[in-house]
Amino acid sequence: MGVHHFILQLVNRLLKISYLRAIRETFCALMPVIVLLTLIDMAGCLFCDPTGPVLGDEGLGIGTFLTDGLHDEAYRESAFYATMTQLRNCLKVTVLINSLLFSLVLTNKLARLWHGDVTASVVCTVSSYLFLLAGFNGNLASLSTYFGGRAFFLALLIATVSVLVFSRLARLRCLHLPVPQGMPQAMQQSMILFIPLGLTLFSSLITSFAWLSVEQSIHSLPSLLQGYFGADIAQIPAAAILYECLRRLLWWFGLNGSSLTFFWNEAFYIPAQLANELENSKYIFTIEFFDANSISLLGLAISVWVFSYREKLRQLSAYSLPCLLFSINEPFLFALPIVLNPLFLIPYLLAPMLNVYIGYLAIDFGIVPLFHYSVDATVPVLLQGWLSTGDIMGAVLQLVWLSLDIVIYTPFVIMFNMLTREEDAIEEANAYEA
Repeated sequence: MGVHHFILQLVNRLLKISYLRAIRETFCALMPVIVLLTLIDMAGCLFCDPTGPVLGDEGLGIGTFLTDGLHDEAYRESAFYATMTQLRNCLKVTVLINSLLFSLVLTNKLARLWHGDVTASVVCTVSSYLFLLAGFNGNLASLSTYFGGRAFFLALLIATVSVLVFSRLARLRCLHLPVPQGMPQAMQQSMILFIPLGLTLFSSLITSFAWLSVEQSIHSLPSLLQGYFGADIAQIPAAAILYECLRRLLWWFGLNGSSLTFFWNEAFYIPAQLANELENSKYIFTIEFFDANSISLLGLAISVWVFSYREKLRQLSAYSLPCLLFSINEPFLFALPIVLNPLFLIPYLLAPMLNVYIGYLAIDFGIVPLFHYSVDATVPVLLQGWLSTGDIMGAVLQLVWLSLDIVIYTPFVIMFNMLTREEDAIEEANAYEA
């Protein structure tokens, strides 16, 4: 009872934090765009990658068919391969677009929240992105890969810092530029903020340069984590379970846990995946392992659809099901909602943590192969497990995870039915009166 009371108090306090509310509202406003851009990226992975599951020799081999039987080196040197690679790289930019749009919408909300000039704040955010892109040394593919894990983190950081710095500077009247009275009002307002805007843009330039310099140095956060903890710590089951718990807990707060924990991922689980793929190493916990485990909300959706007697929730579950099949969890997270919902906190954390341990045991005992192959995170459930392990047992593992998640979530769905019975009665009375 004490823990439940503490969680309720925590939720009530978090709901009053306007900054977190602005982030949640940004997610909700951009949900159609997030889903659409994710599906575009998924289509690029499935149908445009010349080494992917449709075109590649290890998949359906359609690429070989379309190039009149070319294989291996001849296939990789073909014009078809080059064209499809370029197209795939262009579609990868959806990650960057997603990040920029999120930052712009959040900038708008934060500027209104902190009583700043919306237009000037948006200019600061866009300029920060352009400084960051201009300072990045790499092609479009490497840029998309760089933003792939950091998209939300950079969007949150750029929007928050840009609006915060500009709004604080704009309040300092000593920085306001005197302007003649005959100037048009719109220009007059913008010229008054000339110095705060200039200082904000200059600080964005310096910050972007410093950020990229640190990221590309041996003192970057992933490098420091590797040096301090060592590569083996991430393969300890307790560390993997703790990582998954933190990732899900951040999502429960309404923050993108995958992006905010990406530096740990980049330090340990991405290198482990590459070592499995290129060096035939034996790492159990890799980025593909955790991507395959991102299906626990599908278990909740099925449980709601089967055991909830509220038609509204059943419709919501059915509506979100196609997205959840492709591991696009945001619509269900914010629509049910899971975010800051005290009732579902325990199963939301417990289900993926148990999945991690069961997956560890299944691979350690040789029942399921290691996750050797990299596939897109939005590859459909079961197919993702199959492709990333190269064995049907990878799909069986995902099916076991899904079944366990349904069992874990079902008692809480039934409890949710009981707690919302009064709400249902009110809705029925209102419908009868109407």
